[in-house]
Amino acid sequence: MSTQAQLPPGPKEFKFRQALKMGLSIYDYLQQCSDEFGDAFTLNLPGMEPMVWVSRPDMVKSFFSLKPDQIDQSKLAIPIDVGDNQTGFINNEEHAHSRKVIIPPLVSKRLHDRAQVMHEMVTEHIDAMKPGDEYDIPRLVGDITLDIACYTLLGLRSGEKRDKYRDLMLEWIQASTNNTMFLLGNMVGPSKWRNRLHAAYLKKTQSGNFGSGKKGILPWSYSVELKAQLADMMRQDIREARQNPDSERNDVMYTVSHARYENGELLPEERVISEAMAMLIGGHETSAATSAWYMLWLLKRPDVYQKMHDTVLQSVAQEGRFDPMKITEISYLNACLSESQRLTPSAVGTMRCLIKEVKIGPLTLPPNTNVLAAAYLTHRRKDVWGEDAEEFKPERWLEGKLPSPFEYYPFGGGRRACVGSNQAKQQLRIIFAEFARRVEFDSPYAHSDDWPGQQQVSGQTEPQGGVPVTVKTVRPASYGLKSPHLQAAS
Repeated sequence: MSTQAQLPPGPKEFKFRQALKMGLSIYDYLQQCSDEFGDAFTLNLPGMEPMVWVSRPDMVKSFFSLKPDQIDQSKLAIPIDVGDNQTGFINNEEHAHSRKVIIPPLVSKRLHDRAQVMHEMVTEHIDAMKPGDEYDIPRLVGDITLDIACYTLLGLRSGEKRDKYRDLMLEWIQASTNNTMFLLGNMVGPSKWRNRLHAAYLKKTQSGNFGSGKKGILPWSYSVELKAQLADMMRQDIREARQNPDSERNDVMYTVSHARYENGELLPEERVISEAMAMLIGGHETSAATSAWYMLWLLKRPDVYQKMHDTVLQSVAQEGRFDPMKITEISYLNACLSESQRLTPSAVGTMRCLIKEVKIGPLTLPPNTNVLAAAYLTHRRKDVWGEDAEEFKPERWLEGKLPSPFEYYPFGGGRRACVGSNQAKQQLRIIFAEFARRVEFDSPYAHSDDWPGQQQVSGQTEPQGGVPVTVKTVRPASYGLKSPHLQAAS
C-alpha cells in the first residue's frame, strides 16, 4: 500500500443526508457502510472535517496509541456546551494533569463508600412503583441516576437545595439535547456550535442577567439561560467549599474545588463548573441510553432476566441483605451488562482529531481528519467474536479468554478513556440487579421481534421512541431474605 496520506472511500451522498442518517439510524448506517467499504471508510458531515471510521482491532490499537502531540481534542464533535476548558477538550500535559485531578473522586474506595447510598436511592424509586404504572426506561433510569448525581457530584441527598439543583439540571439537559439543538449542531458543525453557545453563556454570565426562566424565540436561548443559572449555583458552592473546608465531604464538586495546578494555584471556577457539567451530562445520558438497550435485550430474553433474578436472590440469601458491592461483583450480572454494551454501545465510537499525518494500521491519514474507532462495528465482528457475534449471549463472557481493549471498548480507551466508567457501570449494575429481583415489567417489545430505530441524544445512541414498559409486579425490599429477623434488620 502507498504511504501517501489519503482518505479511505465512503458514501457519495450529500453531507446533510449523511448527517441525517447518522442522527436517525446510526447503527444501521455504520453497518451499511462497513458492508460496502470494509474495515475503514470516510463520512462527511456539515461543518466538520472528514470522519474516518475504523473497526479492525489492529487499526483500533493504532488509534488508541496515538500520541498527544498528534491530536487536538478541542475540536471534538460534541455540540453541547459544557465549557471549553474541560478534560475532554484539553491536550498534552494539561490533559494528563487534569485526569489526575478528576479521577480520584471516582476511584474504587470512593465508589465503595457510595454504593450503599446508590442502592438506597434505587430502592426509593422501586418502592414508589405499583402495578399498572407505565415508564419509559431511559427516562426512568435517567431520573434515578440524576438523584445519584446530586449525591456523588454535589453531596446532596435531599432538601430544597437538592430539589432546585435537580430540577435545573434536568431542564438544562433536556433543553441542550433536544432534536432541534442536535439538528442545529449538525448543520453548523458540533465544535463550532458548542463554541457559539459557550460565548453566549459567558456574555450572559458576565452581565449578571441569567434570564427570566421562560423560553425565548431563539431555540438555543433557553439552554444558554439555564446553563447560566445552573453555573451560578455551582459557583456559589465552589466558593463556599473553598471558604469552609470539610474533611468529611468526598463529593466530586468539593474535591475538584480544592484541586490545584502543579504550580499550586486553584483551578478557576469556570474550570470546576465545566468538569461538573461534563460529568453530569456524561453520567446521565450514558446511563439512560445504555439502560434502554439493556432493557430491550432483557425483554427479548426473559430467560436471562429470570437467571439474573435467581442469581441476585442467591446473593441476598447468602449475605442476609442486598449488599450492593457484592452484587456488583457477580460474574453473570456483569456479563449481561457487558453483552448489552457489546451489541448496542450507547457511544458508537470514540474520536480523535488529527493535526498531523498519522499511521492507523495500514492507513496513512492526513492532518485535519477526525478518526473514530467504531465500537459498534468492532463489537460485532465475526472474526473476533465468532459466528454467533450478533447473538445476545452473556455466557461468552464466562467462557475462555476475555477480549482485548482493542476488541471491546464501550467507554473508549488509551490515555483518554472515560474517567467515569467505573461509576457508570456500578450504578447500572445496582439498578438492574434490583429490577431483576423486585420488578416484573411488560412491554410491547416483549411480545414481538420488532426493534426500534436509533436516535442520537447528546452524543449517545438511544432507541427511537424510548422503551415503554408497564409494571406487572413489585416485590417488597425484603424479598429473598431468609428469616423475619433478617427482614426486620434490613
